[in-house]
Amino acid sequence: MSIIKSEKNQTEKSSDDPRYKVTPRYGVWSKDEIVTIQIAIPGVKKEDIDMRVLPNYFTLRAPRGEVMYTLDLELTKVEPDVSKAKYEEGLLKVELKRYNPLEHAFDVKIE
Repeated sequence: MSIIKSEKNQTEKSSDDPRYKVTPRYGVWSKDEIVTIQIAIPGVKKEDIDMRVLPNYFTLRAPRGEVMYTLDLELTKVEPDVSKAKYEEGLLKVELKRYNPLEHAFDVKIE
């Protein structure tokens, strides 16, 4: 976990702005066609989690008081449209389907 103090001057900050950026503890592994990411973000409200997935990139922003959890990961190619996520007791579990090019291939008829 790393903590980075915000560069803004204290007088410029509103009371809702996070004061610290924190990289949360996380783990990434894959099994068969599924890439799993588990991220510890205790105390964050489910509705405050901003998570986005691209075919080769994952990003997370999750505020909790003066702390902003931030995580950016480069991934092997995944299919973002079939992603699943579950958040329980401060642990976010994201399952991403690994991209299989043969599933998107076209059959070519031989004449």
